[in-house]
Formats: sequence, structure tokens, C-alpha cells
Amino acid sequence: MEIIFKPSYGMIKHNETSENVALLLNLLVEENSMLLFSFYERNMHLFDADTQKFISDRRVFVNSEWVLPWEESIPHWDKPNIPPKIIWFSATQIEDIVKAIEIDNLFRCIVIKKGEEFKQYSNVLFHQEYYSSVEEEDYDYYLGFTNKHVLLNYSLEKIIKRFRVSVIE
Repeated sequence: MEIIFKPSYGMIKHNETSENVALLLNLLVEENSMLLFSFYERNMHLFDADTQKFISDRRVFVNSEWVLPWEESIPHWDKPNIPPKIIWFSATQIEDIVKAIEIDNLFRCIVIKKGEEFKQYSNVLFHQEYYSSVEEEDYDYYLGFTNKHVLLNYSLEKIIKRFRVSVIE
């Protein structure tokens, strides 16, 4: 596992299981905070009743906020110039985090203090994949984070204790 710092965000390159990614995410959640995963509301009908209930029961916010740390066009599929509604649902237990990852392996989530308004989130976490070898269709996975301060001052020591990590600046 490699932690790579970019100017406005950082990435953790890994090849971990969903369970270990869930543990890693849990280590990035500060005390008195929670992890909220995003889910496009318009996609709810594509999932079975149990998954719909899982998301609905944990819904905390519904909005159209784009939180990723770069300018990118939001898919405007609902109506012209109106971004789609996003359900932000909580996952507090490791099993719930694993389930959220299984719903969307290329997830986006935020860390927010309990009881705070949405715009007061402290970190955006996102999962991406990149081809490492086009011939073999191998992927490298990256867990991105926007708050380097939290990683350095709160999470890094915990991550180093659980995983083999090198830091690249």
C-alpha cells in the first residue's frame, strides 16, 4: 500500500479486499464523526428490495452536491442543467461499510461530524481504478482523500499499525 500526496488531495494505492478497504475507511473517520456514502436516487429501482431498504434506512441527506476535489461535469440525466439527486447514507459498522462498497465499488463518501449540516463535511473519500496493464486488464485501485491533515494527524499511525504502508511525497 502506498500513500501518495497530490497538491489538493491524496491517494492510497492498494490491492486490498472489500473488508480491508472497509477497515481502512473506518480508520479515516474521526471521533464523533460518521461515514456517508453517496448513491444516485434515480438508480434505486436497479437494485433488489433488500439493497433499497439498506440505503433508505440509513439515509441522512438527499441533495445534488458534487464533492469530488476536481472540476468535472456532473451527469445531468434527470433534467437539463439539473444535477441528479444523491442519497447520502450512513455506514457505521464494518459490515455496513462492506455492504456499501459492494453496492458501488467505485464509491464516493464523506466524513461528517454527527449532527452537522451537509456542507460541514471534513473529508471526501473516493475509490477509483486505473489500468495497470491493458493487455491483462489488471487494475490498480486508489482510495482518495481530500483532507491530508486528518490523514497525517489522526489516521496515519493507525493505518501503519494495520497495513504495510509506504508514504510518497
